Amino acid sequence: MNKLNPLYILLFFITLLILSYIQLNIVKKDYEKISSKYENFKIDANNFKEYKKTWFNQNRVTKKLDNIVKSTSFRKEKILKAENSNIIKVKIESSSPIVLSKFLNRVLNEKFIIKKLDIKKRSILIEIGVK
Repeated sequence: MNKLNPLYILLFFITLLILSYIQLNIVKKDYEKISSKYENFKIDANNFKEYKKTWFNQNRVTKKLDNIVKSTSFRKEKILKAENSNIIKVKIESSSPIVLSKFLNRVLNEKFIIKKLDIKKRSILIEIGVK
């Protein structure tokens, strides 16, 4: 049996060390990418939790809508409100476009899920989703 040259063994271990180092760097980069994706996912999950808490809360939506409807600006106007399990319908009729515009601005500036918005010359019909 022939003897192995110690230089070959040393060269083999150096090559193995270099390949291991390259593979370790590749795995580190992949880990960093996955870690950043996970952090972004956590942020998105927290945002969704906050959205769900505010946008899908029926009591909050009803209270905000009642505050808008009972506002002094709209007391003289004809406002119809109908609540269903999933949708709240609000219809306001007025001869004044300023009042309609003010009502629309107040509703659109709140955090509501607007399912349907029907604007006519003398009335506005809004369907707000609760779930």
